[in-house]
Amino acid sequence: MNDCIYALKRKALTIFGDIKIFKWPFFVIYQPTSFRVKGVDTRKIMDCLVPGDVVMRAYVDYLDGYFIPKGESGCSHSGLYVGDNQVVHSIAEGSELIDIIDFCRTDKMVVLRPRNYQKWAINHAKKCADKNIPYDFDFTPGPGKYYCHEFTASCYPKLNIEMLRRKILGFISSPKAFLADSFYTNKNFEKIYP
Repeated sequence: MNDCIYALKRKALTIFGDIKIFKWPFFVIYQPTSFRVKGVDTRKIMDCLVPGDVVMRAYVDYLDGYFIPKGESGCSHSGLYVGDNQVVHSIAEGSELIDIIDFCRTDKMVVLRPRNYQKWAINHAKKCADKNIPYDFDFTPGPGKYYCHEFTASCYPKLNIEMLRRKILGFISSPKAFLADSFYTNKNFEKIYP
């Protein structure tokens, strides 16, 4: 029974994350292709990146954005830049290696640089991508599966990354979890972009 519920949750949340809602005039798009981060922005981001940087992004008006607590950073997703224009991140399909240009197809980007442990983080991230570690649709930290911020936190276990609570829809308190602000407000990370 739990496997069936998890499978349904996985399918629903995978579709849910690809829906963009426009309030006025009201309409809905599945897998939109226009984003606020443009080519000139992507080039600036690529120029400042070094292997081991935490890259975070956010989308404006995506349905899941109303339910993912964004906090001070304004971001809802994170990954690790591993060099050679490649990012490892955890998405519904699992931990994967993608091109930085694809990662930058978004509405907002933030780049954070950790103070140390980059080499270990890069090796860990690449191993996760090679194994295609499954996504954690229960969003509960633990071994075997990662949601996006949990994956990024697993790359830097020695940097005191805290699980946080935030408001969902502005009034519902989230359970403690790794969030974008777990990195953004951590003194062991320096904001590089913007």
